[in-house]
Amino acid sequence: MLKQRVITALILGFVVILSIFLLPDPLWGVLIGAIVAFAVHEWCALVKIGRVGQGVLSALCVLPVLYVAIMPPGAIEDLPFLLGALYVVCLSFWLFSVPTFLYFRIEPVGWYWRFFAPVLMFVAAGMALLELRRASPWLVLAAILLVSIADIAAYFTGRAFGRRKLAPQISPGKTWEGVAGAVVAVLVFCALLWQFVPVVQATVGIATVLVFAIVAVALSVMGDLYESLLKREAGVKDSGSVLPGHGGVLDRIDAMLAFLPFAGAALLFLQMLN
Repeated sequence: MLKQRVITALILGFVVILSIFLLPDPLWGVLIGAIVAFAVHEWCALVKIGRVGQGVLSALCVLPVLYVAIMPPGAIEDLPFLLGALYVVCLSFWLFSVPTFLYFRIEPVGWYWRFFAPVLMFVAAGMALLELRRASPWLVLAAILLVSIADIAAYFTGRAFGRRKLAPQISPGKTWEGVAGAVVAVLVFCALLWQFVPVVQATVGIATVLVFAIVAVALSVMGDLYESLLKREAGVKDSGSVLPGHGGVLDRIDAMLAFLPFAGAALLFLQMLN
């Protein structure tokens, strides 16, 4: 299983890196839209949304991303304001609604959890990927690396030292030691970025970078736990089977869905300052 997981990850990584640096904006938007469409399909299976609902939800999640992708930067004068509002609402969702959902193990029923939540998550994450890449392809790569490092560090640290369960009724395999390992690894990664990338060092202080790293790990864990509870409520191990060794698309992007709006908001804030 681990071998298959590594092979799939290497292939995905190769394809993603090529796409980040070589695709024009419209095709990058199409790729994001395709990923979102796959994720929406898996979401609908988890929360039991039928074909008509899936079609509506797919349109609501994919079309805004495609629309912004084909527009040249600056063509929509209100885009920074709209993006800021979107990121704020999405971060409020991750910081308030999701912890409540997890703590009380709320069943994902009703329009808020089944329809509003995915539109908010997928659109905000998609917009963040568009804007990060427009600013610099390296920002997208750094965002993906940050979440991947957190995931890998949490996995191996948890296996080696894990004793205290993080959320045993939601995801028995996750431990506080794994979270600590993720925090340390991401702190090191972000500190190295600040030290060796001049533009980062010239833009923000090291303390800001380290706070960013800690919040990023917290959001990544939140995204992972959120999807774990959805799968537990649905009675399935994985959200899908399209990625050998990894499960479904949602299984790979759950942490990214929570982190990307934060990264997009940070980028927008820095752009407004400059």
